[in-house]
Amino acid sequence: MKLSKSLAILLFTSLTFQSFGQIKKINIEKSLLNWTGKAAFSSYTLTGHIKPKRGKIEIKSDSIIALTIVIDMKNISHEYKDLVKHLKSKDFFEVKKFEEAYFELTKPSVIKDNIAVLTGNMTIKNVTHQESITINLQDNYNSISFNVLLDRTKYGIKFNSPNFFKKLKENAIADEFKLEGTLKLEAN
Repeated sequence: MKLSKSLAILLFTSLTFQSFGQIKKINIEKSLLNWTGKAAFSSYTLTGHIKPKRGKIEIKSDSIIALTIVIDMKNISHEYKDLVKHLKSKDFFEVKKFEEAYFELTKPSVIKDNIAVLTGNMTIKNVTHQESITINLQDNYNSISFNVLLDRTKYGIKFNSPNFFKKLKENAIADEFKLEGTLKLEAN
């Protein structure tokens, strides 16, 4: 039985997709990351933005088998310029020395009902720790949203931490900060 040329191409494309999966890169212009820090002993919070620098994801057979995200720490922003200057200083992210932060998947993650729990290495200020991040994939795997709490003190950022400076009271800054965002993906 002969296959038509278009049916053969469709079958080949389908088998190729299943065998090799898809690799997508992060669209930097359309992606958005927000950070939120808060006071340790009150409800006072501050939220700003930060930009991804580059990244890519490889999905094969409903599993994420590779993911790398690089965050451009030089682009941390907030409406208060003095706060931005302080966040870029040695007290916090020391951006002149550590211009990038990274997340890299260390083991494959199964996607179930558009949700995946990523386990990987987060590197901030050249300090690496394993983190787990739950993501939601939308728009036929063309968009990833997430919301994660990270402990800044694990990465050597101890400024005004109540765990290191006991008498701070109202000046204490919570150790955990929130990183949330939506990453838009496109074919590589």
